Formats: sequence, structure tokens, C-alpha cells
Amino acid sequence: MKEKSKTAARTRREKENSEFYELAKMLPLPSAITSQLDKASIIRLTTSYLKMRIVFPQGLGEAWGHTSRTRSLDNIGRELGSHLLQTLDGFIFVVAPDGKIMYIS
Repeated sequence: MKEKSKTAARTRREKENSEFYELAKMLPLPSAITSQLDKASIIRLTTSYLKMRIVFPQGLGEAWGHTSRTRSLDNIGRELGSHLLQTLDGFIFVVAPDGKIMYIS
């Protein structure tokens, strides 16, 4: 009976680990990073990503490596965005509409 319990627990852990691995692969991060994450980090990053999608339902367009589904920025807007990114040296600080800090790079 004890051996069956151990086998069942091992099988459950393997399935759970597999689900965490699949969830990590869905995150918008390089696989070199996601393959090194522990379970708590996967949950934390997934939660943060879902919260960001609530604030930015269309994503950030090309800034996240995707073409925007909405009207693209004009050339002046693109140039301004490029200068802002250079000025901030990649730093980003995202605050939700309710005032909670969502992300700091």
C-alpha cells in the first residue's frame, strides 16, 4: 500500500512539473530564462504578465516584438519613442490605473 502511495505522489509531481514547464514556455521570455525558473517564479511572472495584459490589452506593439493590431504610430511618435527608450536606457516603470506598481525593470 505504501509503495502505491509513493508512486501516485511521484506521478502527481511529474504531471505538476510538466504543467509548470508548459506554463513557463508560454511566458514572453527567452527559453534560456524560462528553463531556469522555479515554480514560485513561474507563478509570479505569469500573474504579472496577466496583470500587464489587463492594462495593455493590445500589448505594446513592436516594443514587445509584435506588430500592433491597432493603428501604428506615425514617424514622429516612433522617433520620440526611440529617443525615450535611449534616454531611459531600457528602464521601465509601469503603474496600474489603481496606483499599484506592476513592473519595474
